[in-house]
Amino acid sequence: MNAVSIAQVNARVREVADRIQPLLAPHAGLARRNAHAHAWLGIKTVFGEQWRERADLGTVLAFVEWLDANPNADYEAYDGPVRHLAPDERGLLFD
Repeated sequence: MNAVSIAQVNARVREVADRIQPLLAPHAGLARRNAHAHAWLGIKTVFGEQWRERADLGTVLAFVEWLDANPNADYEAYDGPVRHLAPDERGLLFD
């Protein structure tokens, strides 16, 4: 992904996290749920630690939309598209 794509993901995660914050159910071991951390952990869980370099923008945004509709679902329940870019599609992170 390039810088513009990453900015799109950041903006959408902020919007979704702000909206789902009051909807998050309590979680054992956490005094208060953090929707922003929940969304970013979901992206890393579904697409991997190197998601910025390897994941397709459309599939990351599809996951964020799914999280918006399913704020308390386990990440493993996501059955939407997960497309990783082929090495020749990746390019530089900030080209």
